[in-house]
Amino acid sequence: MQLSSKVLRLLVGSVMAMGLSFTVSAEEQKDVNGTGGESSVKMEEAKGQAGEEDVDQLITNRKLRAETCSKSKVSVSTSFNYNGATVKQPGARIRPNIRAAANTPAFASLSGSVAAKYRLGTKDSVSAGVGLRMFVPFHDSLNKSKVSIGTRTVERSDVFDPSVDLTHVDKLGSLQSVTSLGVTAMTTDFSRAAGYVANIGLSQTLIKDVGTTGLSLGLYSAIDGSVFDKFDDEAKAMSADYSVGFYPFLEYVINDTLNLRTISGLWVYDHSRAETNPWTFEKNKIYQSVGLGISVIRDVYLYPNIQFLPEDVRADLTNVALSANINI
Repeated sequence: MQLSSKVLRLLVGSVMAMGLSFTVSAEEQKDVNGTGGESSVKMEEAKGQAGEEDVDQLITNRKLRAETCSKSKVSVSTSFNYNGATVKQPGARIRPNIRAAANTPAFASLSGSVAAKYRLGTKDSVSAGVGLRMFVPFHDSLNKSKVSIGTRTVERSDVFDPSVDLTHVDKLGSLQSVTSLGVTAMTTDFSRAAGYVANIGLSQTLIKDVGTTGLSLGLYSAIDGSVFDKFDDEAKAMSADYSVGFYPFLEYVINDTLNLRTISGLWVYDHSRAETNPWTFEKNKIYQSVGLGISVIRDVYLYPNIQFLPEDVRADLTNVALSANINI
């Protein structure tokens, strides 16, 4: 079945519906701090128990709030990403895999995820969702259902990778903390060709504000492992069975709406399935992302950005992207 036009309509329709919702809400709601630039689109007001902590006292970072912290008991958490080509040719079909990361198609793509989220308490939530994706969304006719990646031909668009995640937010002294544990079923043609069946991942984000300077320092850490059902040499060469990564980042708040953000994939390592020594890792190339964070309202965060290799800064190796986190 051809899913290209259906997936594109789902993505565009979701964005339009969300835009109508948070435009109305922005005029009616203020955040608990009364700052005016951070509002919340809610399906149900989270009342909480007497004496219960307010999540906004634990997490003040705008991006983390939009990613994890709708204050409703029940909500819909979404993210959208456009991974474009390069600064030199932003409209091109090919998006260079500048990090040399495993299981990464080298195509421009429009992708998203939609998840139902249930808040177990102030600090904990569980969510279940699926991904939506289309390769080269603005480059080929919507009637074209497949694209070629190297020697492989895969579906151009799909509903993919259903997942379940547990998230815990907290304040550890002066550190804002978000911990997430997730299980994902790997369903795309690209992943299945390499034998991926499922992935289990654990991530940790820590952020510290530097006084009242508007500056924040943080570290995102992640470790994951995958399960496979193909064990031939070709499948092993195309995949990594486990990986670990550490991504330091820095943010500077300009005003209630805008902040500068940069994150670096400084220490990211994959263990190739073709490698027999379990302690031998392939280090991804160090990359840097620099962009402008836009807090539209409390639960809506946009991040237009570029990604490049600090050791080889070139227009043809600098990718463009736009990400959005939206809670309804």
